[in-house]
Amino acid sequence: MKSPTVLLIAIFAAGLGLAGCDAGDDPGAPATTASAGTDRQQLLSLGQEWVKCLRDHGLTRMPDAELSTDGYLQFAASDGYNWKEDLRNRQSVIDACQPIEDRYPPNAFRPKEQVSADDLRKLAEFAKCVRAHGLPDFPDPNQAGEFDLSGTPLANGIPANLRDQAEEACKSIWSGGVKITGGSGVKK
Repeated sequence: MKSPTVLLIAIFAAGLGLAGCDAGDDPGAPATTASAGTDRQQLLSLGQEWVKCLRDHGLTRMPDAELSTDGYLQFAASDGYNWKEDLRNRQSVIDACQPIEDRYPPNAFRPKEQVSADDLRKLAEFAKCVRAHGLPDFPDPNQAGEFDLSGTPLANGIPANLRDQAEEACKSIWSGGVKITGGSGVKK
């Protein structure tokens, strides 16, 4: 039996709600570039339409839509602005722009199981920070960008107070999703 997987968004914070910001939820989908099934210009136009909607509804710092070199839609923030975190706290904006999000093709975004080298580097820095701020047994990420707690003292759960401490200290390094495997989640 495989270890249970706990997916925690926004640095150990439980819950989903950022639909469409990272597509590729179907792990069984073939790993193709966005341009394989969708015209790149149409995809970019749709991304720009979504950005305009978000800005019109109050997310004024939302970065422009652009295409990655391999044809996936992305929204690269500058100046350290975390638009995903900002959007996560604005359900009315998410709801207002959902009809546009719903039009994204399934291969619009890089599949989640493909972790970039830059993201792996940031996740390793994040792990180092977490270890320095109360969780010395926190592992480095594997090649899939997951933190496997198997065989560590954290496999039975991460104490909430230590999780909160590490979350606050390390959020500037990595504010995306953190995938934990081989553990039972967060202890109260």
